[in-house]
Amino acid sequence: MQWLLLLLCPLMILFCMKGMHKGSYKEGHTKHFNNQSNEIKSLQMQLLNLQEQNRQLADEVRSLKNLENQKIITLTKAN
Repeated sequence: MQWLLLLLCPLMILFCMKGMHKGSYKEGHTKHFNNQSNEIKSLQMQLLNLQEQNRQLADEVRSLKNLENQKIITLTKAN
């Protein structure tokens, strides 16, 4: 009977350790998923900001080209 108890103790430890390992895996997986979700949201915000900056720069380039064209037209009319 005592030898049965001695054999059960290591087996119980193995089962407990396996259960603990699975629990930490699930928590780690959830944390990893949440980190990816937050990273995706951050990248989407950066993309929106860059698109807005691109639009503003394109508008500025257009206005500078128009200004340059107006100066050229004015100079050609003056001559």
